[in-house]
Amino acid sequence: MDSLLKEINMLPGVFGCFIYTGNQELAAAKLPPIFKENTIKSMGNLLTRALKMGGLANLDLTGIEFKFDVSLLIVKPLEQGSILVMVCEPAVNKSLINMTISMLIGDIQAAINRGPEQAQVIAQAPAQTQHVAAAAPVKQQEADIDATLAPILEDIKEALAYAIGPIAGQVMRDIINTWAQQGPTSRQQLPALAALLCQEINDRELEADFMSQIKPLF
Repeated sequence: MDSLLKEINMLPGVFGCFIYTGNQELAAAKLPPIFKENTIKSMGNLLTRALKMGGLANLDLTGIEFKFDVSLLIVKPLEQGSILVMVCEPAVNKSLINMTISMLIGDIQAAINRGPEQAQVIAQAPAQTQHVAAAAPVKQQEADIDATLAPILEDIKEALAYAIGPIAGQVMRDIINTWAQQGPTSRQQLPALAALLCQEINDRELEADFMSQIKPLF
């Protein structure tokens, strides 16, 4: 199952995906660290209900989509009430996704039929991130950053979005504040910022891709 989800995640514009079964179980997940297991299960439960409501209304749904400002949820129904959910960027190539899923659907269903796996979200967020999330209602003071760094930081944020998805903006703001508290911000200190962001990604492959994209900026 893990290799199948990885293949989906390799598609341009796909941030992550998971499979939720009709027995209200998380079969497998490959998502950025910000998505906790309880959150994914809640999403799966709500999306499963949405498909069931369509069935009650005699709608033969081949999939549903939920479009937000910074992300797109694509939900594909599987057998026995299971669903495949993909978190994508809004402009993702849906034709490419449909073609890929049509090729993988048999293997995905076979993996589900073999029984539940130990579902693991890619790299659970470290303790520091969990602490920040718990304190989210408290508004943080924005860091005072040299304006000349703004274009570079924007490029870093775009690279981060490829690794962790649509929550990259919020993570970037939090980490920049942490980075600024460590001392004067400058281009020479960007490697320290990159190290903090890699802690949030917390996945070796994704970290390597992220660093390869931003290294020319240092």
